[in-house]
Formats: sequence, structure tokens, C-alpha cells
Amino acid sequence: MRKGFLLVGLLALGGCLEDAAPKPAAKADDGAMARVRTAAEERVRGVARDANTLRFRAVETYRQAMADTYAVCGQATVAGDAVYIPFVSVVSQRNGATEVEQFIGRSNVEATRVYVELVGRCFEGGGPVQRAGGTTVSAPTPPLPNGLPVLDQVQPVPPATPDLVTAASNAAPANAAAGTVVMRQNGNVRTSPGGGGAVLRVARSGTVMNVFGTAPGGWFQVGETEPEGWVHSSVAARQSSAALASVQ
Repeated sequence: MRKGFLLVGLLALGGCLEDAAPKPAAKADDGAMARVRTAAEERVRGVARDANTLRFRAVETYRQAMADTYAVCGQATVAGDAVYIPFVSVVSQRNGATEVEQFIGRSNVEATRVYVELVGRCFEGGGPVQRAGGTTVSAPTPPLPNGLPVLDQVQPVPPATPDLVTAASNAAPANAAAGTVVMRQNGNVRTSPGGGGAVLRVARSGTVMNVFGTAPGGWFQVGETEPEGWVHSSVAARQSSAALASVQ
């Protein structure tokens, strides 16, 4: 009995080996698929950051439902590092010409498209179907996995803006006032100290102005919120903190 089972097994194995024997048509088809794969890999190589170090893995070629159309699916190090990025190449051979439509997941949006093409094409008989009337019917778009962005969900990230309020509050004022002066009488406000500066205006007696700086010879740099000009101590007196407090 055991010998009979062994004989049956050997016969079955022989039948499998006989069926698996290469046939001329199969060899021709293998040659076409090899050329298709080469065309797809060359297209990937053309967009790789470093074509000399480009590596492929898990590359498979599938006949599509439309005649003379193939899908080459795999992964490649197109970014020039050790990361394998998925790609799908749709290769069409018509009238002696080879056309390659390439999808590579180099960004979030591209990865979404690669996923759709992979699910819809990377199997025997995949892709759109051409009906007798010549119309092309595509399979329904597969549902995207959770967290995978689609085109209308990807929004540009606004550039980071500095906290202007914090920066302004922490920075020391460029022109901080250092006390005040009161005009004893009408006096000239000049563009520069020393008496030779042009007269900007006449400050009337009793006018109080902030002091932003001093110069030798008794000159005060004065103004309201920022330096405006210079007045001499002969016509303006600097107020003390006590006097200012009593006035307020």
C-alpha cells in the first residue's frame, strides 16, 4: 500500500513537471515582460537622486485587462538613501512604441496616488477594462486607509511667525526719555547743539519736553515721544523728580 502511494505521488510530480516545461509562447511572453520591466526601471532611474546607487526590490510585472498594457510594481531607493519608496509604472506597447506612466510615492499626495494604483493594478488582469464599444471602464476607487492624506486634504503649513508682542515687550526702547525740561522763556529748538544748528521751531515759555540726551555746553536733546531737536539750558531748566511729582 505504501509503495502504491509513493508511485501515485511520483506520477503526479511527473505530470506537474511536464506541465511546467517551458513552451515557446511562454518564453516569448517572458521576454516581453522583461522588456516592460526594463523600461519601467529605466524611467525610475531617470528620476532617482543617484542613479548609480539606486536599488530595487519586490518588483513584479502584471498583465493588465487592456491589451498590450502592463503594471510594474515595486520599491526603489529613489531618494538616494536606504529608504525604499513604492512605485507603480503603467507600461503600454502600441505600434512599436513603449509608453510609461510613472507613479512614485515621494510625497504624501504622491503616496496616495501610488496606493490607488497599486490596489487597482498590481495583479493579473488589473486596471481599466475596455468594452466592445471602445469605452474604458475603470474599477471603483478603493477606500483609502485611515490617516493617508488625499489631495484636497493637504494644506500648506503656514510659516512660523515670531511673537511680535513678546519681542516688543522684552526689547528696551531705543529712545527712552531721561527726565524733562521746562522752558523758562521762549527759546529756539535747533537741529544740533552748539548754537550753529538750524532753528526748527520756537518753544514757548512754560512748555515741558522730555529729555533724550545731553551735549557739552548745557544742551538738552528734547522732544515729545522721540528726539526732536536741541535747546540750551539758558532758556530751559531741567526738572527734578520731586518738582515733577508736585506738579502732577
